[in-house]
Amino acid sequence: MAAMTPEPWERAVSDGYELDLRELLRDAARALRGSKRVVWAGVLAWLAISVAVAAVTWALGLGDMVSAALGVLATAPVTVGLSMVGARRAAGLAVSLADLGAYRAATGHAAIVLLIHLLVVVGGEAATGPVGSLLLSTAYGLFASLALFLVADRGLSGPRAIAVSAQLVLARWPTLLALQLVLAGALAVAALPFGLGLIWAVPFVLIAQGAVYVRAVGLSASG
Repeated sequence: MAAMTPEPWERAVSDGYELDLRELLRDAARALRGSKRVVWAGVLAWLAISVAVAAVTWALGLGDMVSAALGVLATAPVTVGLSMVGARRAAGLAVSLADLGAYRAATGHAAIVLLIHLLVVVGGEAATGPVGSLLLSTAYGLFASLALFLVADRGLSGPRAIAVSAQLVLARWPTLLALQLVLAGALAVAALPFGLGLIWAVPFVLIAQGAVYVRAVGLSASG
């Protein structure tokens, strides 16, 4: 019997993959053109949904945890769509508003990834306080940073996507940690001049994160 061909993420985990911080940032800067309109449409849709859910849950007298969980579920399709818009631009593909809703089939498993992050934040704060919660949330955010891509682009389940993402991140964690710090700094600086810099910084961050996935695994033929 012929051996099964390993999946791209399996090859990346076993053989490793190249990742250079300067190349990632350069690729993201080059891919900015043609992305801002789509990204900001997605961001505004995400904010509108979040506000609507918060208003409804407040009117119904639901607790903060329930409100946050419902917000995650309601915004999950847009969240995964924004992630894949970043990956597509990083791969040099054109993006459109339709891409924001093109990954609805992955919503369930994407919601698992996002809800676990919420539980890490809430559970971490209850167990260790705000500082501990921040550290746990940052660690989860780093090690699960490729999970949404794996769910949407490769059809992995939420738990498996998190596990594979952690394996991929462990292989290059110093570079990926440095990238997250640079991107956080870019957002902070962009927010200073009345937030105008965020027009470029938010798409830049999404594309840079997508570039990591593209370099590690590559987009599927249907991506």
